[in-house]
Amino acid sequence: MDKELWLIWKEPKTRRRYKVGTLVFEDGIYTFKYVNPELEEARADGFDYFPGFEDINKIYTSKELFANINTRLFNPKREDYLELLNAYNLEIDSSKIEILKATKGRLITDNYEFVPAFDKRKIEFDLAGTRYCKDIEKCKDIIKENDVLYLELEPQNIYDKNAIKVMYNTEGNKYHLGYVPRYYSKDLYDILKTNVSYSAMVQRCNFESQIKDEDITVRVKLIFR
Repeated sequence: MDKELWLIWKEPKTRRRYKVGTLVFEDGIYTFKYVNPELEEARADGFDYFPGFEDINKIYTSKELFANINTRLFNPKREDYLELLNAYNLEIDSSKIEILKATKGRLITDNYEFVPAFDKRKIEFDLAGTRYCKDIEKCKDIIKENDVLYLELEPQNIYDKNAIKVMYNTEGNKYHLGYVPRYYSKDLYDILKTNVSYSAMVQRCNFESQIKDEDITVRVKLIFR
């Protein structure tokens, strides 16, 4: 599970995210394949293929990280390479799959990201929908790492019946910061509706990033009794 990443494609206009593929690193081999059911939904919404993986029916394997994915990682020759690693809590000897997992391989030039497979033991995600939540502007200067957050189910959401709002309460004020990303929302929604205990907190803030989805990273721990 720790070495499985999901390829997410975000439709440019609606910003809806689709899980279209999986990347697994196991026994020294990288494996990529496209997966349904969301692949077909994404194709109906305009997705074609991830550059370099043109055959949607093929299972791709390699002993090295695929070149079309490797180019999405930080260039070690950059002068600020160590600073970038530190910003994502990475080490100089972090593996490529660890770097990809932490950075999600995002580029400002396209709408792809690689996210960890859902694991209820350790759930971490960057908030979705922050650009549409005006409350985030009101608390940028006060929210910080390790601040407590709250999750609210929003079954009446017309875009996602499994929507989960991420809330921040401080000094009697309640702020809506964003949402759990769609690729995790159903699994997490199904767990939370059983009234399981949890803790949620800010793992990282990065309001200077050009990628809006990096504003706030959240860590959720579910407590099973």
